[in-house]
Amino acid sequence: MEPCTAIVTGAARGIGAAIARRFANEGCAVVVTDRNDAVRDVAADIAATAHVGDVADATHVRAVVDATVAAHGPISVLVNNAGEVWPSGPLDDWGRADAEFDRAFGSNVKGAYLFGRAVVPSMIEGGGGNIVNISTDHVKPGPGCDRHHGHGRMDLYNASKWALNGFTFDWANALAEHHIRVNNICMGATDTEMLRSWIGAEPDPRYVATWMQPEQIAQIIVEVIDEGPDGRTANSIGLYAGEPTVMPPIE
Repeated sequence: MEPCTAIVTGAARGIGAAIARRFANEGCAVVVTDRNDAVRDVAADIAATAHVGDVADATHVRAVVDATVAAHGPISVLVNNAGEVWPSGPLDDWGRADAEFDRAFGSNVKGAYLFGRAVVPSMIEGGGGNIVNISTDHVKPGPGCDRHHGHGRMDLYNASKWALNGFTFDWANALAEHHIRVNNICMGATDTEMLRSWIGAEPDPRYVATWMQPEQIAQIIVEVIDEGPDGRTANSIGLYAGEPTVMPPIE
């Protein structure tokens, strides 16, 4: 991977932190953002720039992008990793419905929308770039998987991740002439704090043994970028627990 200027959202821990570290190791100028102050520690470890704030806040997004351009010039990579999950479903209390929708779609969708809109002019100025949206295997189940009709108790998470498809496919088409590629990473169980919080304190060791590692997801993203301007775009790249974490063919 050639050195670049990259923004990684949701980079205080887990997959986002692993991506940021990998980009820094590749010689990139890295800018990270998260609501969690721990993103400052990640930035300090890798000589990156940290911004603390909400990806659903347009003022925060504008400040991050403008500061990055001022410090490093055109942005060439955006990884929309920020997101969250908690149990939710159609039988939940009506009183929480409005706030929980705004929270889920703010973190998982609006942040990607705002950052995408904000970075595109800079990418065009720089001659191209990559936008990578972090999605889930819930929208691209693995071969032979029977989970094509939802999981139950994850309606907001699943709906928000499906929504990323709209941005990915439409942006890929609209931005192709500017040499900007847009792809989804649709990965299954990966060993992160978010997953362990969902599973509980004592996950089955046999299940844990199938999980991917955040560093493996970072490697796939580097491979996507390394494909260059003629590489895949509008792809949903499926990565599945218990299977080799390798780049699938271009669809």
